[in-house]
Parts: sequence; C-alpha cells; structure tokens
Amino acid sequence: MATFHELQNRRQDLLNDLDELEEAAAELTTALTAPDPNDEETLDKQRQHLAWLDRQRAGLLVVLSETERALLAFDADGEDPR
Repeated sequence: MATFHELQNRRQDLLNDLDELEEAAAELTTALTAPDPNDEETLDKQRQHLAWLDRQRAGLLVVLSETERALLAFDADGEDPR
C-alpha cells in the first residue's frame, strides 16, 4: 500500500497533468472555432486529437478520484498521516 506522502505526490502529479490536458484541449478548441475551410484533413485530425484528449482526461479523472479516495482512507482510519 502506498504511503500518505506518495499518494499526495501522485495526486499533485495528476492535477498537473490535468491542467496540461485542459490547456491543450482549450487551445485545440480555439483552433477549431475558426478553422480553415480549405483544409478539411487538418480539421478532421484536430477533431480526432480533441476526442483523444477528452478520453485521456476522463481516464485521468478516474485515477485522480481513486487517489483521493485512498487519501481519505488515511483520515478515516484515524491515522496521523505525518
């Protein structure tokens, strides 16, 4: 079982990854709002990439949720995490 400190570090890493994914999705969404109508292939690739980012975000949120649940278990056990 992971230690409290390891879980805290993992949670912070996941939050950082989530920020990066959300920033990339926002940039891609902006690019998709004013697409070049002559470049349908690029537009399709951007849509596919945005869908991939959405799937990555969903998976990351599941892992983050499980990590937070494990952190809460330390509190529920009444253990001093420090």
